Amino acid sequence: MSKGQFKFALIDCNNFYASCERVFEPKLEGIPIVVLSNNDGCVIARSNEAKALGVKMGVPYFQVRGLAINKGIVVKSSNYPLYGDMSSRVMSIISNYSPLQEVYSIDESFLELSGLPFNLIEHMQKLRQQVQQWTGIPVCVGMGSTKVLSKLANRIAKNYPRFKGVFDIDNLPYERYCKLLTSVDVGDLWGIGRQSAKKLNRIGIHNSYDFYQADIGIVETLLGVNGKRVQQELKGYSCLPMECVPPTRQQIVSSRSFGADLTTFNEVNQALMTLIRKAVNKLNNHKLATTSLTVFIRTSPHKKDKPRIHLSKTIGFTTPAQDESVLIPLTAKILKAIYKSGYPFYQGGVMLGGLTKEYRQQDLFNINQSEEQQTNKSSLNQSNTVRGINKRFRGSIKYASEVGSDKWLSKAEFRSPRYTTHWEELLKI
Repeated sequence: MSKGQFKFALIDCNNFYASCERVFEPKLEGIPIVVLSNNDGCVIARSNEAKALGVKMGVPYFQVRGLAINKGIVVKSSNYPLYGDMSSRVMSIISNYSPLQEVYSIDESFLELSGLPFNLIEHMQKLRQQVQQWTGIPVCVGMGSTKVLSKLANRIAKNYPRFKGVFDIDNLPYERYCKLLTSVDVGDLWGIGRQSAKKLNRIGIHNSYDFYQADIGIVETLLGVNGKRVQQELKGYSCLPMECVPPTRQQIVSSRSFGADLTTFNEVNQALMTLIRKAVNKLNNHKLATTSLTVFIRTSPHKKDKPRIHLSKTIGFTTPAQDESVLIPLTAKILKAIYKSGYPFYQGGVMLGGLTKEYRQQDLFNINQSEEQQTNKSSLNQSNTVRGINKRFRGSIKYASEVGSDKWLSKAEFRSPRYTTHWEELLKI
């Protein structure tokens, strides 16, 4: 097949959530594992052994509880502090193998390998070995002249043990490449979603080879420029560059399905105060400010015998805000305005929108600052001090409204310890 001037590698952690659990419980190696979503609602990750038993992604846990008991499937509640920390460790190691890295997701990273004076297969084998040795997480590597091809190559690296976890699709003869495309459903191509696949299926394009051979004008008409780029990438022409600097977030959403229905204002208020603090911490960690705040709560959509309501309100700011002493009390005021008593609330959250890095910075040397400006500056300094204390002493300073019954906390009946981020939960040997 044709080769471009670039060489990309996609490094993908194998069954990442399950692998993180196995690092600290080696006895789980070879045992089927499923990981549940927040509130232990549905399956969001499966080991290969669980997949082989027929457990589907997204299935509600209560539907597979019997299978889990009968087949010895180990069930884990999601443990995002552990997964996030393990991801950071893996990505840090991967960054040493190329000057250009794009962290694509919690368990995937692209490298640009063009021009490196190494045998790239050996170079990527060393990467796999180091990640496995230093973190315990198994990874596979797919290489190709485009991102789409490297993604496809990773699929081969995972499914065919003879390649020892590293596969370069550019070395595949054209005839075998065409045969490979025939075996891959068009909906499984990176960049082709479920709805796009339906459009293509309607005109007889079912597998990736059909898509590869399709008229480019038809592809662009159906899927737009993004579909056209995916097709060109399949042909070896790089259209999707590395994004070494993550794009600025457009919004931050902090929401949660509650552990139990909340029936009083104080219960809902405590939940939302905790969620807005998390959102504000993310905002400040990314050095951003927000131009809008949305607060929302809703009853369960699954209880047919109960009324379903969704309450929300959005406030816009003329001057971008990032100060917790503004955003946290404002959240409480908005909630008070929209709250209706007599309903069991199932879910709630906040959204910070219109994020920007260009918020107004006060001039340290301007002696003519207005009283309002000086008050805002003092408030921001106070908030920064509180954040610094909370970062060092793990959230020791709270608003009174953040303290309560904790009834809202999600169920996490099967959560393993946060081995790497909480002193009290360090592994005991």
